[in-house]
Amino acid sequence: MKVSEAILSRRSMRAFKPDPVPEATVRRILDVAKHAASNTNCQPWRVYVTMGAARHRVSNAIMAAIAAGEAPSSDYHVHGEPIEPYRGRQVTLGKALYGMLGIVKGDTAGTMRQALRNFLFFDAPVGMIVTMDRRHGEGQWIDCGSLLASIMLMAREEGLHTCPQAAFSNYHKVLRRELPIPDNEIVLFGIALGHADPQVVPNMLVPGRAAEEELVTWARE
Repeated sequence: MKVSEAILSRRSMRAFKPDPVPEATVRRILDVAKHAASNTNCQPWRVYVTMGAARHRVSNAIMAAIAAGEAPSSDYHVHGEPIEPYRGRQVTLGKALYGMLGIVKGDTAGTMRQALRNFLFFDAPVGMIVTMDRRHGEGQWIDCGSLLASIMLMAREEGLHTCPQAAFSNYHKVLRRELPIPDNEIVLFGIALGHADPQVVPNMLVPGRAAEEELVTWARE
């Protein structure tokens, strides 16, 4: 698969098949992805891979915490201020996704039901949690984004799909109870990994991208 093919076929999938992913495949993905660019080769990330019973234990713990009324608490602001044009892009995606799912505006129960699917890794057989030592600087956040992109593109090479999930940062306290994540590490995001059927709702959603003039500025003189 060409790099361009991997990029253009990568989408955030929100429904996965139960088909297992061999541990050897996950190891191969991570072994290549670890070569992602990082400032001064710092490699500030750590990846916690959950599969099988461990994957279900983590999901069940978060779902139980939510049911018990445990409030979400993130180590960082996942979204910035709701300003344009960024807010408009978020709203456009939300309307398209929930429209495909038949969840209308004001359907609180439907919205919550779909949001909770995040913590099941959308039924993917592999769930990863990526962290970073909180003593690092802002540059290392960029490095972790490089790792995320590398994991997602390597997954495509293996015929798999992913969904990056910042929602897991909201329940880092639960994750620390279930996984050996020390307090000095920030829980950045989760990654669902597995076999997804692109023809199943909501995987049929193909988000648009802003025009080049909105994203790129050329300077020639």
